Amino acid sequence: MLKKVIFGALLIILSVGALGCPAASTSLSANVKTVREAEIAPDWAMKQMEITLEAETKIVLTLAYGDKVDGYFYLESGDNISFSISGTSLIYESKASGTAEKNVSSDRFSFTASQAQGIAYTLKLKPGSDETTGAIVLIELIYPATGEIFIPIGTK
Repeated sequence: MLKKVIFGALLIILSVGALGCPAASTSLSANVKTVREAEIAPDWAMKQMEITLEAETKIVLTLAYGDKVDGYFYLESGDNISFSISGTSLIYESKASGTAEKNVSSDRFSFTASQAQGIAYTLKLKPGSDETTGAIVLIELIYPATGEIFIPIGTK
């Protein structure tokens, strides 16, 4: 309960900071659609989302210490995206595989929540630097049923 109160206060502070500073405002240019949700036994949940990505988008996942998350993403359209996961510091960043390949079009990831990284984990997706039209990304997360996913609300 305490972690939910702390996380809620953090979200309010971040929202007020972003809304109160016009120079720091960012437009949310993503349409996040839930494709499929399922309970996997009583302890696990799975969520698939299709994200129409035009600019950087962040998805926040709250977890308890020791919770494990598995997932993957792939591009349905577009050539390249930047993908990273962070808690209090960077945990994972997708890299192009191979020496000739420059683009990241799919990846699998897994991490375990730790006390050092906190309870809120940010999954950041951004079209690649040479993208001019955005991308459509399908992402799937398998996480403990006690975890929560917060997705952005667009304000065009």
